[in-house]
Amino acid sequence: MHPERVRARLDRSATTAQRLGHEISDWMRRGHADRRLHRFTVHLNVLDAVLSRMLGAVTAEIEAIDPRSPSGEAYRRCGELDRAVFTIRRLFDWYATKYDQRRDPALAGILACADEVVLSCWRQPFENLGRAAPTGPLAYVEPRFDAFATPRVSVPPDLRLPADSLVAEFVGRLPVPVVCLPEWTATQAWWLTLAAHEVGHHVHKDLDPALEDATRDALAEATGDETWRRWALESFADAYSVLMLGPAAAWIVEELGHGPPGSLTRARGGYPPLPVRLALMAEVARQAGLGGEGAPELAGVAGALLGLRAGGRTIAELGGPSPGWFAERGPVRAQALALAEPDPFLPRLAEPYSARLLLSAAATIVDAAPVAPPALHANLLEHLPRCGPPGKLGAVPAGPPVEPLAEELTGRLLGSAR
Repeated sequence: MHPERVRARLDRSATTAQRLGHEISDWMRRGHADRRLHRFTVHLNVLDAVLSRMLGAVTAEIEAIDPRSPSGEAYRRCGELDRAVFTIRRLFDWYATKYDQRRDPALAGILACADEVVLSCWRQPFENLGRAAPTGPLAYVEPRFDAFATPRVSVPPDLRLPADSLVAEFVGRLPVPVVCLPEWTATQAWWLTLAAHEVGHHVHKDLDPALEDATRDALAEATGDETWRRWALESFADAYSVLMLGPAAAWIVEELGHGPPGSLTRARGGYPPLPVRLALMAEVARQAGLGGEGAPELAGVAGALLGLRAGGRTIAELGGPSPGWFAERGPVRAQALALAEPDPFLPRLAEPYSARLLLSAAATIVDAAPVAPPALHANLLEHLPRCGPPGKLGAVPAGPPVEPLAEELTGRLLGSAR
């Protein structure tokens, strides 16, 4: 064997790790300097700490291989560590591509809108409890028909292949939740209505660690039907979307679920049948004082959802809009009239609830007519990014501090590389 063979193999592994380190460092530097990512300072700090710790540990393992060791053993160990570097790259790429959508001219505008909507839906319940909000969700666009939320403990749908199982595990552990939005949101901004439901899933997990189990118990007790345990999480998110956007939040549920009459009576996944979902949302709106006729047969379920407590306050108290929004001459109706016209006058955009109020108005428009006014999308693109006060998606990571988490995940990575 040539005496330099092992050294050349070690250099190849070390160079691969070094190049990835430079790539991550350069991307983080540009991310912190980019105003389009200003909402995500905490996200970037978390990712930087974890990725740097992982890569540093793998590099140290490469440097610890004796160049005088038998070539077969050195090659085997380099291969294991190369796979660890590839895992770090996949984890970095999975997140970086989602932030980088804000630099894509085709998506930057709608994601600037999405960031304001997500922030508006995210922080209110935490602020009402007098608590700093944990790191809030990152919205991104994907060519899917529906939307979905990936909380801190969930496996994203695009990471469910065996080869990505370790990456999926790390995504589920990192305190950087995400919300996926369908691709057509980029041309029909009123589809951002979906974000209220998906943010509701994250609020459900982060507002109180006991809240999900409490929801299952409350719905089963209110109905005497254990089936509602299976529907509890999606029902909470539906109710939360009503508390964020009012009765018009239901239009998108009907739009996504619309189909032949025979198909509407079937429950799908964790969702009740479509007529039950829509009736429950109507009853939540009625009980919250937001208008509508409601559905008395679901009064117990709606009351159980609105009566759930976190930090000594009910969900209705923590998240509800003002009933005056939806009055005949209230701001939602006024903004709906304005949004349908070119160059609208839209006052009061600087309030924490402004993005939700504007999206409520847009949802009211599309709920009333199958074809949206030509000016609606352009008006939302222009005015939603101007909504709300300055702010970031959370001030502190949820769960364990970042450094111990980085150490734990690094140990898991190195353990898998043996």
